[in-house]
Amino acid sequence: MTNLEIANLLRKVSAAYLILNENRFKIIAYDRAADSVEHLTREVKDMWDDGKLNDIPGVGQGIASYLNELFKSGRVKHFDDVLKRLPASIFPLLLVPGIGPKKAYKLVTALKLDTAKTVVEDLQRAARSHKIAPMEGFGEKSEADILANIDTYKRGAIKENRMLLSEADRIAGQIMDYLKNVDGISHIETLGSLRRRVGSVGDIDMAVATTKPEEAIARFVTYPHQKLIEQGPTGASLLLHNGRQVDMRVQSPKAYGAMVQYFTGSKNHNIKLRELALAWGKSLNEYGIKDIKTKKVQEFKTEQDLYASLGLDWIAPELREGRGEIEASSAHKLPKLIELGDIRGDLHVHSSYDLDSSHDLGADSPAVCLSKAAELGYEYIGFSDHNPSVGNHSESEIISIMKKRKHDYEQQYYSWAKKAIKRVQMFLMCEVDILPDGKLALPDGAFEFVDAVVVSIHSSFAMNRDKMTKRVVAALTSHLKVRIFGHPTARLLGSREGVDFDWDNVFAICKERDIALEINAAPQRLDVPDTVVFDAKKEGIRFCINTDAHASENMTAMKYGVSVARRGWATKHDIVNCMEYNKFKKWLLKGAT
Repeated sequence: MTNLEIANLLRKVSAAYLILNENRFKIIAYDRAADSVEHLTREVKDMWDDGKLNDIPGVGQGIASYLNELFKSGRVKHFDDVLKRLPASIFPLLLVPGIGPKKAYKLVTALKLDTAKTVVEDLQRAARSHKIAPMEGFGEKSEADILANIDTYKRGAIKENRMLLSEADRIAGQIMDYLKNVDGISHIETLGSLRRRVGSVGDIDMAVATTKPEEAIARFVTYPHQKLIEQGPTGASLLLHNGRQVDMRVQSPKAYGAMVQYFTGSKNHNIKLRELALAWGKSLNEYGIKDIKTKKVQEFKTEQDLYASLGLDWIAPELREGRGEIEASSAHKLPKLIELGDIRGDLHVHSSYDLDSSHDLGADSPAVCLSKAAELGYEYIGFSDHNPSVGNHSESEIISIMKKRKHDYEQQYYSWAKKAIKRVQMFLMCEVDILPDGKLALPDGAFEFVDAVVVSIHSSFAMNRDKMTKRVVAALTSHLKVRIFGHPTARLLGSREGVDFDWDNVFAICKERDIALEINAAPQRLDVPDTVVFDAKKEGIRFCINTDAHASENMTAMKYGVSVARRGWATKHDIVNCMEYNKFKKWLLKGAT
């Protein structure tokens, strides 16, 4: 099962518990676990294979035991027993905005909606026939809202319809630009998973500090949209023409810090923060911190002030996942996270130089990419074009191609460097396929013509864990010029799950040979995931953040790789391409001597 399927299963159980009036703490536990699983950037199945289910924030011993049963047998008897106590037609309705568990239960039972496959259409027909308005607790407005929300659901604005971080960034940026000149607005900040820089985002949430909330809201609701979902004195929600939902909240500047902290999350982080506040005799909400005895609420202009009032150093949003950040903050031991400005080079760039590869060429010439690197302030760049196609060429032909490539690149570099205002050093590299048997798709004789290689999986993704582990280990140990393991899980967010191998074995090889795990900054990859960064860092593994750019403009995606590194608690000392040129060259060329 995918993470999303597991999260949905946990939410079904939570919904069933709510309808059945189970203990509210049990309901909260399942919701927390579902949120954690949905936002994980590593597959739960992989964590189960590695015996690390208990490392998932919000997953306690009880839920971990049920997940263990799920992976062993494909089902959980307890879950089956709970869900059988309720009509199956309840659960599809939970995907419709505005319909919670109890409302779904009431609609299904009162209207006798028994068929799960058609329940949404059946409910729509009931609403159009005005069968809902007369029901106790509903009315005409509720009936109209249900019809509108079903329409929204059918347009695709549902929980599963997540967007890449880069798309969320673009939309949020456009709306912020639309709001920035409104009188009275002093600050605008994104919230939730977008601010925490999670790889995929559901709805876009933002907070506005303003002394004129009505004007801010009035401006926001004129942003082009297909539907105004909600508008009130504290904010508004829009459904955009692209099916994305954007929620804006307003707050006075004097209490802005509390609201930004509260709605940034994550849920696991905030639960731990509330527990800490209770120990101080205080409670948290979006308006500030209330003294439980005096009932007085202390407001905070900034998050820094709020955290400080609880004896904590400010915690970067990327760390707020309940992985020990509050304890580290309390002990003043939070890491100084890597920043974009620490990056000194990009080692995985594809140019338009044609090697007759089986994979895509880049769109731009080496000179254009070099100029882009100079524009970004880099000291060095690595050209890691895909290896020549092994299906189209003999070994001797591949060696000849690589020899000619080296000559051509050097000539183009010298020509570019003569005109360049800022010099960027060049490394001639290659992204080499890891073949299914673990061999590299580059003959030994061709390694003479590269400084180092990135090795990556581009095929046979469904191999079992043992075979995939042997394949990866064989590749990493096949040549001393293997210096970077490219996009290690080979995942594509939203379309392809990552491959399955034994991370402990791979960590051991990388540590022994000082091979860097790539943090691939391409928004559709973000690979390795932040959870792997977190684990690998503890083992002393180093990383290389690269863009895998196939056009010079893609080199600006480096910030997304930096976000992954920050979410994994990485500092600049964990990242090899934060080293200045001479030190980096010494590291990269270890295998050349």
